[in-house]
Amino acid sequence: MSKEMSKDILDLDGRVAFITGASSRGIGSGTAKVLAKHGAEVFITARREEDLQRQVAAIESEGGQAAYAVCDVKEEEQVKAAVESCIARFGRLDIMVLAAGISGEYCEDVDFDTDNWRNVLGTNLDGVYFSMMYGYDHLVASGNGVIIPVLSMAALKVAGTLDYTATKGALLRMVPWCAKNMGPQGIRVNGIAPGLIDTDMTNPPGWDTSEMLHKPAAEKAPLRRCATIEDCANLVLFLVSEAARNITGQVIAIDAGEAMIE
Repeated sequence: MSKEMSKDILDLDGRVAFITGASSRGIGSGTAKVLAKHGAEVFITARREEDLQRQVAAIESEGGQAAYAVCDVKEEEQVKAAVESCIARFGRLDIMVLAAGISGEYCEDVDFDTDNWRNVLGTNLDGVYFSMMYGYDHLVASGNGVIIPVLSMAALKVAGTLDYTATKGALLRMVPWCAKNMGPQGIRVNGIAPGLIDTDMTNPPGWDTSEMLHKPAAEKAPLRRCATIEDCANLVLFLVSEAARNITGQVIAIDAGEAMIE
């Protein structure tokens, strides 16, 4: 068997991943662990330093390489500084997983709240834009760059708050635009759209989310279950690997089939 044929197609050795929204129990931190296990050096960002330190320690305890920067993705200069810190620490940038996101203040009625609107758009949309802006030249230099924005079922159907839905819908159109225009520079762009998964964001204090959210979602989905953080991380692993080298411009639902029945 040739050396090329025997190589693990999911091996990320020598590649550097920049991941936003990676301090909480969610897709960002879960993806960081999975990519590190497959050889990537990971640079994680979020707003809570103690949680970032915990995530880095967990990755390093299993033999991975990781570093972090405190960063509020709404703030352009903080994103710029975080990308620069990644380059200073690891010398390159090959992968961006843009998982930072907030749901906004939930309200059953129509409620217009300008501060909340700007906060959600700043985190969910500006954060993706700023990350791509400052990562782009480094991804071009990589020659094999990949960008994975994290969307939501709210991009595919009516779900969540108005501001949350607006941001995820915008990303739904940004993915193919970026794929088309960045492809000639060797950059692939794909999004993942999780259904309801068990994360810190979907478990606000005081809510019995198992009975209110997760159990009903699982009962409605054709596969009778919800996706997990690990499911999402494994999908990202596939999309950033050589196994997906000819896939770009796609948004892949990971929702046990829920979106296709509504």
